[in-house]
Amino acid sequence: MFRIYPAVDIKGGRCVRLFRGDLARETVYSGHPWKAALAWQEKGASYLHVIDLDGAAAGHPVNRDAVREILRKVSIPVQCGGGVRRREDAELLLEIGVERVILGTRALEEPSFAEEMLGAFGPRVIVSVDTRGAEVATAAWRGMAARTPAEVIDHLAACGAERIIHTDVTRDGTLSGYDTGVLEPLLGHGLGVIAAGGISGMSDLETLKSLAGRGVEGAILGRAIYAGSVDLEDALAMEET
Repeated sequence: MFRIYPAVDIKGGRCVRLFRGDLARETVYSGHPWKAALAWQEKGASYLHVIDLDGAAAGHPVNRDAVREILRKVSIPVQCGGGVRRREDAELLLEIGVERVILGTRALEEPSFAEEMLGAFGPRVIVSVDTRGAEVATAAWRGMAARTPAEVIDHLAACGAERIIHTDVTRDGTLSGYDTGVLEPLLGHGLGVIAAGGISGMSDLETLKSLAGRGVEGAILGRAIYAGSVDLEDALAMEET
């Protein structure tokens, strides 16, 4: 199944979108992230993608109260990350109702941590392998991992991962269109891929869905649905065909 994941990014307790991950270039869409989450659920979303942007920058979860409020308001599953660099951070998110915990920096920089977390929580852990060009971005996209995307993917597959998230950092939040070329190093490793970064219209989603046979499982929609360049209900209709 090709799934659409509306994004709810939280910064300073508000629902925002960033331009290429730059914390200084934000657009605020709601003072209450739960309202955005509920709105996407009411339009038919079957899964939500929630990121604590402050947590990603700080290296530890920051907006837990906002995440809890989202979980209280919606009934659909939520995948959530941002600053999850300790096992106890993941455990708390799972305890409060998150379906999948998203790992980033530490799992990319310390292969043993990814192995530990996948061994403990299986498919309820998903690693976000975000790239800038041919490099893997870490630390809220301000740093780079020492390993190549292919090396990271092969290790995750060997550890039992079922899927990854991938964002093209250079296009995220730009509405500049999705570049399928960035996916090539990530396909063919036996892992499903949830794609994000630059999606600007239905044609981008149709292109991504055409790659389902090669492992693309879905797409994360952020600025495109907030700015109105993609109608979420139209996008969700693609899940059924």
